[in-house]
Amino acid sequence: MIFLDRKRLRAMGQSAAWLLGRRRRIRVVGDSMVPTLVAGEFVLVDRRRPVVGQLAVADHPTQPDLLVVKRVRSITDDGRYVLASDNPVDGTDSRTWGPVEPQSIIGTVTLVLDRPSAEW
Repeated sequence: MIFLDRKRLRAMGQSAAWLLGRRRRIRVVGDSMVPTLVAGEFVLVDRRRPVVGQLAVADHPTQPDLLVVKRVRSITDDGRYVLASDNPVDGTDSRTWGPVEPQSIIGTVTLVLDRPSAEW
């Protein structure tokens, strides 16, 4: 008999959602979210709006071809998102760009995938 814990069941469900096109896979680059995320990891992103404390993926406010993964620090009264790096020394965030508009939010990180091994 095989037993699966909740974490593995959740990961399987998120992976299935990705295979069905219901999640977007994004690769982490840089150290702005260390220790939560490290360069080379992949995250799965759901289109739902994040809440305070969750990881969000957003369009970079000044570089249109770049996405950022940041933690939602707060949401302003006018609905804009204040995004923060978990490693503020190595990253830019709302301290630099200010709050981002809701339409800039791509979605919420639902799963962090392990970094691919060097054997791949």
